[in-house]
Amino acid sequence: MNALSRTGWALVVLVRGLLLWVLIPFAFLSWLLLHWWAQKASRRQALCWYDAHLTVALARGPFRLMIAPDHRRFDRIPRMATVEPRKTGFFGMDTIEVFDLV
Repeated sequence: MNALSRTGWALVVLVRGLLLWVLIPFAFLSWLLLHWWAQKASRRQALCWYDAHLTVALARGPFRLMIAPDHRRFDRIPRMATVEPRKTGFFGMDTIEVFDLV
């Protein structure tokens, strides 16, 4: 990975961290009003789905010139109920949820 790509990913992480303050309440409200009954998705699935799409949108949107293209794709909303969030360890803590793109 070259220096420009590393800088691009650092900017994606920084901007994503700021946007999560808006995304988490939005994801919860959308789950509460739509996803839990229409798609039978859990709160964790909805949050992971929105977070993964935010990251991909940032990488393919404003920072696309700084980041080498990857092979991620956007999932359609009906696939939200099939998302399987998992937990990974981070410095000995087993509390961080990540989304595995299928």
